[in-house]
Amino acid sequence: MKIRTLAYGAYMILSILVSLIVAAVPAIFLFAWAFWNIDSVLNGLGWPFIDIQSTFQGTFNAGFPTIVYTRFWGIVFFIPVGLFCYALFLGILIGMFKLSRRGIPRLEDGYYKQETEDWLLYEFAQVYYILIPYLAGFFSIFLDTSPRHVLFGAKIGRNTIVGNGRLFNPERTVIGENCFFGYDAILSGHVYESGCLYLKTVKLGNNVTVGSNAVILAGADIGDNVLVAATSVVPKDKVIPPNTIWVRGKALPRKPVPCEESESYAIGSPIAGAGTGED
Repeated sequence: MKIRTLAYGAYMILSILVSLIVAAVPAIFLFAWAFWNIDSVLNGLGWPFIDIQSTFQGTFNAGFPTIVYTRFWGIVFFIPVGLFCYALFLGILIGMFKLSRRGIPRLEDGYYKQETEDWLLYEFAQVYYILIPYLAGFFSIFLDTSPRHVLFGAKIGRNTIVGNGRLFNPERTVIGENCFFGYDAILSGHVYESGCLYLKTVKLGNNVTVGSNAVILAGADIGDNVLVAATSVVPKDKVIPPNTIWVRGKALPRKPVPCEESESYAIGSPIAGAGTGED
């Protein structure tokens, strides 16, 4: 392995450790300060806080350990304060990860041979983005709708929800408005083939629906109002015209459905005219 690759690998590991420490220290200190001081702050405001604490202590006198009475509000707000501090930790961490990522060279679109080890630089740069869900925990529910991807370079239009879909290369992702990803749908700006790494931006137009477990590969250019069928694969550099359904490797014409017709029955209910002999 080349010295350059080893150096960038060491940089990646060290930068992640430093980022975790820098993000954790203020969050831990804020949480500790809030737990030990929130009682004096809230009770200093008087009603209703001091009355609630007094009522609790009078009702359950000697029924709990002393700390429950001396740190009453600290215990009551333990979870909300903890979540706020964890959100602070994540915010600083994401900022540190974005800053650290700039220290690793960004590869331009194109082919990179395995022996150059450039593909390892690509992998190092992706680690920062990949780690976020593992460290976000509860907050991943909100971050993965689109914020995490946008923060790391993806261009995503309004009303588009990635949700349970997966973007492998946010910096090589352009998605239009009103798009939807099914469960485990994958959009990848990279492909490994024949000992090479191929990188190219993936583009999706407006009103594109990507079915569950579908895979869209590097360089694909998908037009407006396209439905990519579940489990389908869109090859690299494939151009799919607007108003089509991509299924079994073919782009079939997609007939528009009038809004009044699509809204005339609920999902899962019998379609109007079905079973009545009407054509």
